[in-house]
This record gives sequence, structure tokens and C-alpha cells, in this order.
Amino acid sequence: MQIIDIFALSSSDNSQNNFSERGENEHHSIKNLEGDNKKLEGIIQKKDAEIEALKEALILLRAQKFGRQSEKYVNHDQTELFDDIEVDESSENDDDDSDGSETEVKGHQRKNRGKRQPLPDYLPRVQVIHQLSDEELIGPDGEQYEKIGEEVSEQLKIVPARIEVLRHIRFKYAVKGREELGVRTATLPNQPLPKSNVSSGLLAHIVEAKYRNHLPLYRQESIWKSLDITIPRNTMCRWLLNIGEKCQPIVDEIFEQILLEPYIQADETTLTVLSSANQKPENPSHTSYMWLYNNLAGVVYEYQSSRAGIHPKNKLLEYKGYIQTDAYPGYDCLFVDTQGRISVGCWAHARRKFTDVVKSIKKKDGYANAILKLIGKLYKIESTAKEKLLSEGEILALRQEKSVPILNEIKNTLDDILHRAPPKGLLGKAIGYSLDNWKQLNVYTEHGALEIDNNSTERKVRPFAIGRKNWMFMGNDRAAAAAAVLFTLIENAKLHNMKVFEYLQYVFDRISDAKNLKDYEALTPKYAAPFVDKIKK
Repeated sequence: MQIIDIFALSSSDNSQNNFSERGENEHHSIKNLEGDNKKLEGIIQKKDAEIEALKEALILLRAQKFGRQSEKYVNHDQTELFDDIEVDESSENDDDDSDGSETEVKGHQRKNRGKRQPLPDYLPRVQVIHQLSDEELIGPDGEQYEKIGEEVSEQLKIVPARIEVLRHIRFKYAVKGREELGVRTATLPNQPLPKSNVSSGLLAHIVEAKYRNHLPLYRQESIWKSLDITIPRNTMCRWLLNIGEKCQPIVDEIFEQILLEPYIQADETTLTVLSSANQKPENPSHTSYMWLYNNLAGVVYEYQSSRAGIHPKNKLLEYKGYIQTDAYPGYDCLFVDTQGRISVGCWAHARRKFTDVVKSIKKKDGYANAILKLIGKLYKIESTAKEKLLSEGEILALRQEKSVPILNEIKNTLDDILHRAPPKGLLGKAIGYSLDNWKQLNVYTEHGALEIDNNSTERKVRPFAIGRKNWMFMGNDRAAAAAAVLFTLIENAKLHNMKVFEYLQYVFDRISDAKNLKDYEALTPKYAAPFVDKIKK
């Protein structure tokens, strides 16, 4: 009996132990499942965030391809239902000589069509006389009409390009009976490209056609053929290369003028080069870069085969002042040890990122819209300063009074919503960009000469980008460097309100006579403009 009781007790103990072990195993299993569940939830959340980011990117790409390109902020309300392009009736008929004033009509305010602009005075006039015949001057009862005045109207007539051949005839002289004295020949003036048959006028025409009017050389070759003139494109390529290298000292002088200003903007854009020193053997072409340095004194294009920060560092090594960029890390080396250079941020780039958010979500409210409204207030202040033609001191005071409080409000808003937006989403990236560059984005309020954004330089990029779509690539590094020189001459001529062709011809006529820095400085648009105007008149 005792043995049976001991066995029963032992069996009961084993059952309890087994139950306890099963309970512990189930507890561990539940813990493991809960851990796995949390991991899966984390993966799902990560995937959901990635899906949302991809959806935003897809909507943004569609908006960029098919939607409006303007970055102007628009409230997303029902007015967009009627967002078709308005038809300007004045474009249909410009014969009205109204003054552009507004006429009040009951229940409607109508704007009169604009007045036709007069044709330039410097164009030659050809008189075409219209008069009545003797029969038309006699009335029904024999009355005789007499001239009492006239009505004058003008039309613009186009005459095909006038092409001339400059035939240089140099007389030769000798003393009769004195052959030992030799022969003297009249001297030919220095030519822009010696030993070639290109004149400064033809060279200026080709340069302007390609780099201002974006006409590739193969198209120019075809146009010359239609005029029974053969100018192979490889010949024109050689001309552009040589004249570009010859004018490099002028560009150097323009850059010296830029360095005198307390403020410089910098930017860069891509350029495809077929044959480059840094080209990889397996690649048929090389992506290079055109760097721009711009301020009120002028703009300089500089070709480099890479986007490395060493290029702006070498260019601005001796510069002391404000440098405004788009926060590309390649410029960071300019501000490592300060060295008198101060980084200025670009609010256009910050605003653009929030604009992308609005394009992707299509909502009339939200964080991005709130930030855009505040940024719009900053730009309104800048517009007011330009409209009133305020001085640098007045602009500085205006920014300190009105812009700084708005900037503080933007900063508080960004800090508040930072942790509410996925960091990889468009909104998270927009917030991150602004906060990472917040110090630089505030610098423009420290000096009245600074601009709120880098748009001035981006506008200088646009002519190059349009040309790139037409001629698509450069043959080699030398050709790209020469193109940078010619682009610089053209854009600075436009900056000084000069006729590009007349300025280029002026330079090419004198470039071979330039011997020192003073001569090259005289050929920069800043100093050449008065002389070009005199020649034109």
C-alpha cells in the first residue's frame, strides 16, 4: 500500500512538472511569436512607407511631364477647374492703336488691346507713294480735289542676307633698276584667324548662330549650301575652337571684374563630351560639367570634365565674400576653414521641394502648403523691395524687420512637423533639406546685396541648356572649353544691352592686336560697350 502511495505521488509530481514545462514552452512560443509579429509589422510599415514614397514619386513624375512647369504657388481650390490658358485677344489682331488702358463697361471691366510697338529708327526707310489718278480727283459735278495731307503706315520688309566677298588687294612696290633694294608690299591688317578665309563678320555670324540662336553647325552648313557657298562643318568647328582659345584672356578679365563684387553665385550643369581625357574606355562618351560664376558684374562659364569640388575651390581660392549655391556638397570645401567665404543658401531650391510635395498629393491644405504660404511671404517682401528700388541698406532693414520673423515661424513649423513625416517621403526630404541648410538659408538677411535665391544664375544656365538640346554634345575637351569662352562673351554682351553680333565682330576685329592685360580688358563688354555703340551709330 505504501509502495502504491509513493508511486501515485511520484506520478502526480511528474504530471505537474510536465504541465509546468508545457506552460513555459507555450510562454516562450508566444513571446517568439510576438517578437516575430513585431518584426513583421516593422517590415510592413517599412514597405508601406516605401510604397507611399514610390506613389509620391510617380505622381510627381507625371506632374512634371504633363503638368504645369511653373513653381508659382497656387491654392488648390475649385478655381483650378477653370485653369485653361486664357486667350489674349490682342494676339489675334494687333491693328488696334489703343493705349492699353482699361474701359469701364456696365457689369464688366475690359482691357483695351495693347499699342503696336514702333519699328526701330535705325532701319532704312523706302518710300512707297500711293496717290489717286487724275480721274479719281474729279468729283461727280466736276469738283477738283486737292492734296491736304497724308496718312503714313509702316510695314517691316525682310531682304535675304547680303553676302559680300572681301577681296584684299595689296600693292607691291619696287625701285626701277634697283632690284637689290627688294620689293615692298602693302601690309594686310591682322586677321582674327590668320591663314584662313574667314572674316570677323562671318565668324561673329557663326558664333551667334550656334551659341545664341542654338543652330548646330550641320544646319548652318546646309544653309550655306542653299546659297551656293561651301563651308564644311569641320572647318567651322576649327574656326570656333581657335577663336575660343584666342579669346580666353578676355574671359579671364571678366572674371577679375566679378571677383571685385562682395557676392558671387555659382552653379553647374551637365555636358556630354564624345572624347574626354577622363572618359572610361568602355563608355562611348563622357558626362562633363559647365560651371557658372555669376553676379552683377558679369557671368563666366568654365568647362571642367568632372563635378569635383576642387574646380570651384581653385576658381574661388582667393575670393573673400558671400557665395550662394544650391547646397551641392561639392561647394563645401569652400567653407571648411571659413577663410573669409560665407555660404548663402537658395530658397528657390527649398521651395521647389515643397512644391513637389504639393504636386504629388494634390491637397489644398497640409504641411507643405503651410510652408509654401510662408515662403511666399518672403518672396513678396523681395518683390516689394525691387518695385520700390530700395537701396542695399533699406533692403537690409526691411528684411530684418519683416523677413526674420517669418523665417522664425518657418523654423518652428519645420521643427514641429519633422517627426510626423516619413524621412524618405517627399515631405520628409523637403523638411530635411531646409533644416540641414537652415543657417545658410538665413544668411541673405544679413546683407542688402544678397538675393533670396540662386535664380539669377539658373537663368544664365537656361541658354546653355536650350543649346544643348539642339547640338547635344561637344566633340572633345578643347571644343567644350572654347564653347565656354564664346558663351561667356555672348551672355555678357546681353548683360550690357549690346547687340551680340556687333560686339563679337568688334572683338574679333581687334583680338589679334591685343598684347597685354590692358588690351584684353578693353575688349570686355564693360569697357567695349561705348565704342561699339559709336561704331553702330
